[in-house]
Amino acid sequence: MKKIMGFVAALALSAAIFSGCQSSKDITIDVNALADDLKNSIEFVDTLSESKDSAFFDIYEIDDTDIKVKKNYVGSATSEEITVIEAVDQDAAKRVNEAVELHLADYIDQFQDYAPEQVPKLQNPVFMQKGKYVILCVSDDNDTAKETIEKYTNSATTG
Repeated sequence: MKKIMGFVAALALSAAIFSGCQSSKDITIDVNALADDLKNSIEFVDTLSESKDSAFFDIYEIDDTDIKVKKNYVGSATSEEITVIEAVDQDAAKRVNEAVELHLADYIDQFQDYAPEQVPKLQNPVFMQKGKYVILCVSDDNDTAKETIEKYTNSATTG
């Protein structure tokens, strides 16, 4: 039953992801500034800490050659998380996006047993690909997350 629920959640997540994808190929976003702004503008339940590279690459299973710049904040006991990644190109961004999608599906499975109250946040995160950027924010405040991200993506310079 848990596997079926995980699969259904992954399908719902996929639908949300594809509706959030845009083809803004040549934008430039300051990855560090966006991640920091999300961290500072949203009231998180948990204290978020920046992850170490080794933990990040283990959890996400992303090839580091696909990433130009990244910043990742994670909670210690909740599913709350901020991940902003600039991939090296569009193809790499697709692979990174898929890895983040798999990470979310895996976290849904893990949190169903560990802390089921966290699952709704994981099923409805702010998650999008904008050109070669992949952005994830798992919080209780999707409206603020979207507003913050829009400041960076709507005012992003084209290259």
